[in-house]
Amino acid sequence: MAFLRTRVYNQIQRRSTLRDSESMYQNLRKKLEEDSPLYYEEEILWLLDHIGHPEAAIRDELVFSSLARGLQDDLFSAEQFRFLAHEAVKRQGLFYKSDENGQATLTRSFTALLYTNLLNCDGNPNSSYYQALSVQERNYLLEKGLTYLSLERDTRGYSREYGWVHAFAHGADLLTEVACHPDFPSSRMPEVLEVIHQVFKRILVRFGNDEDWRLAQVLYQAVLKKKLSQHGLKLWLQSQSFPLESNQDFIAFSNFRSCLLEVYVQLDSKKQLSDELRTAIQHFHY
Repeated sequence: MAFLRTRVYNQIQRRSTLRDSESMYQNLRKKLEEDSPLYYEEEILWLLDHIGHPEAAIRDELVFSSLARGLQDDLFSAEQFRFLAHEAVKRQGLFYKSDENGQATLTRSFTALLYTNLLNCDGNPNSSYYQALSVQERNYLLEKGLTYLSLERDTRGYSREYGWVHAFAHGADLLTEVACHPDFPSSRMPEVLEVIHQVFKRILVRFGNDEDWRLAQVLYQAVLKKKLSQHGLKLWLQSQSFPLESNQDFIAFSNFRSCLLEVYVQLDSKKQLSDELRTAIQHFHY
């Protein structure tokens, strides 16, 4: 009899939790349609709890859209920003089940996007959250953001089951913010270049959803932000070697060459491409 009462109680609790979650979902959906919505800590926690949700309508269209908009449009209070940053760091979602692909990747990938937005706000003088991260939180995001792509293995872009996974694209966005953050010293740019080198050497599938272009962003944004000289980028490029001895070698070379093409296009379109870097990229061929 006691077992039956416990089972009934648990069923009631689960139904109550589902109703509460559905109510939270509907409230947050409505807030996306408001001009200047107010958010509460329990709503921020719900968003973080669902950052790796398998349904794209929840993870991408609601959770990330709410967090990104809240940060980019200054909808969170200063206290809420600090609360969000503290919770995001505490959960360590960037390396969640790092040895697994599939649904686990969603948590890592979309945590990378959240870290990207946190670092962008913290390093942007025009943001209400400029330098709002604690020293410990900032250093954590910079260090983990630097190493994430060295450990990620899931190369899927779009999944029929989950929608956008895009771990390497989101990881590249995060690495861009790391490299360009005011507190990340230019002297550490060789570490950033080494991460990019590792990615193109070990990934043995052709990027098909602009991941190579997002990785290019790390390079040209670092140049534009004066974190990396074009001479230094040229020397690094000349040190890269892609022997074409197998089909996998060709895939690695093709990914890297596509990345360089985007660097060329972006810097040239802004009239910021030096002659020596232009020549180095043009000479990078079979």
